[in-house]
Amino acid sequence: MKNFNSPTSAIICYSSAIDGAEQLSMDLYELCVSNDLKCEIQPLPDSIRGTTDDITKQLSSSDFLICVGGDGTILHVSAYASSLQKPVLGVRMGRLGFLSELTSQEAPAGLQKVLDGASRLESRSIVKAQLDEESEVFALNDVVIGRSTLGRTVAVGVMIDNVLIAEYRADAVILSTATGSTGYSLSGGGPILFPTSKEMIVMPVAPHLTRSNALVIPPTSAVDFYVERGYEAVLAIDGLYEYPLKSGSKVKVSSANRHVDFIRLGEESQFYSNLADRLGWLRTDHSHTSFTESS
Repeated sequence: MKNFNSPTSAIICYSSAIDGAEQLSMDLYELCVSNDLKCEIQPLPDSIRGTTDDITKQLSSSDFLICVGGDGTILHVSAYASSLQKPVLGVRMGRLGFLSELTSQEAPAGLQKVLDGASRLESRSIVKAQLDEESEVFALNDVVIGRSTLGRTVAVGVMIDNVLIAEYRADAVILSTATGSTGYSLSGGGPILFPTSKEMIVMPVAPHLTRSNALVIPPTSAVDFYVERGYEAVLAIDGLYEYPLKSGSKVKVSSANRHVDFIRLGEESQFYSNLADRLGWLRTDHSHTSFTESS
């Protein structure tokens, strides 16, 4: 476990599409300045394909990134934070999220703890995908090959380390990281991995006439996806970017030689508490006295 101590500068980015994000960013800016931090604020472009040159330039000279928005906002900027090896403190506005560390109400006090040196870094793995031998793209959550039209399926062959394991006809086939295991993969019945795990998950979504078993594979493996029949099939990266696929397309996915560091305040075991809370596993009408006493 790595501690995150003594930052001297920060950049705050926020989603301009979310009500209250700009004002909260201003409040956090004032807190940083009052703690003698050099700080800049940068609104994110309305389109995820918009320019991020200003963020990249400012982030390169800052110690960490404060991201105000939702998990989509964090996914958007995490690639830039990863390439520059800068940690991210996520602040979510409203909806539940697994990437953000603080709610909007917790943000001022939580940021103060970070500035006081009471935080740690949590390293998350990233995968890279290459379409038909072209340039690589990186994913923190998942790589998905799926249909773009309702009522149709895609036919995808899957090879792991040059061994053919399946030929799926399904709504989609997912390769998920540990971070993405609480996202699309989870909604399809996949397992949940501990966030710092480097393993990957391969699973089909609603396969036709075949089982939907998920497979957990080591980070040293490489996975090849072959689109055998893909009427308007698409390759989706973290649910943000889409690339059209033709029949015969090949997508190669493997672990990337990079990661994203997230700033955390609690212990590593806090993940289980957050998981139980956000997935509603605990009954609110039960005191759990016996569990508390036994521990």
